[in-house]
Formats: sequence, structure tokens, C-alpha cells
Amino acid sequence: MKVAVIRAEHGRVEESLIFEARLEEVVKDMARHALEEWDPSSSDFLVISDDIEITVVSDIEEDVLRELESQGRVEVEGGETRVLVPIYYISFDNEMIDDENYIDRKILVIAPLVYKGFKEELEAHAASMTTPPQRPGGIKKV
Repeated sequence: MKVAVIRAEHGRVEESLIFEARLEEVVKDMARHALEEWDPSSSDFLVISDDIEITVVSDIEEDVLRELESQGRVEVEGGETRVLVPIYYISFDNEMIDDENYIDRKILVIAPLVYKGFKEELEAHAASMTTPPQRPGGIKKV
């Protein structure tokens, strides 16, 4: 299966890689690499798994579709293919902004490449996750 690994820092994509491997193995390998960069005195280390639902009309990668079907993640209804795509986030440089919110300064986003153009969508998503929050004009952090 083709797996995308997107590294974003401070609102920019710094690296975008594709591996031909099992998703879970890529996640474990990337977590080990990120752990080497992690500074436990200034940040949490998080590995979060999630699913995103996408509707695919065409150009789906057949090997990825078969793998996701075997996991019960594909539903075809009325000519539409809905897929629950597993996605992993590895955050290794982050900061709490207040009691409930934090910002990722550096993150890895990992997911199977389900269709053409999905890598670019993952890149935009990863970059947005590391974009610093905008403060209203005239208000300074103290």
C-alpha cells in the first residue's frame, strides 16, 4: 500500500514522502524518528489515530481499496464509494495556548494514498495544523 508521510512545521510543509509499506509499520517507524527530535522539557509527544470519511467517485487506488475493504472500511451505495481512511498524527513539538487548546509547531500526518490528489490535500491539512493562531489586532501576548 502507498502511504504518505507529510511533515509540517510552522505552517509549511517541510517534507512529503511516499512509502510502499504497511500503514502501521510506517506509523511506528515515523514515531521512532520523531521521538529522537522530541524535547520532553518543552512539549508533549502525541500519536493520535483517527478516521476521515471521503467519498470517491473515480481514480481510487485499487490495492488501497482492497486493503481498506478487508478492514471493513469501504461502503458502496448508489454509485458512490465511501471510505473511512485511517489517518495518524504524530505531534512532537507543541505548546499549550490555554487550558483547552494547543498549537502543533511540528507534526507528521500519515495516511494511505487513496486517490490521486489526496497527498496534496494531506499536505494542506498538515500545514494548516501547524499555522500559528491569529490574535486580534492590538492584543499582545504577555
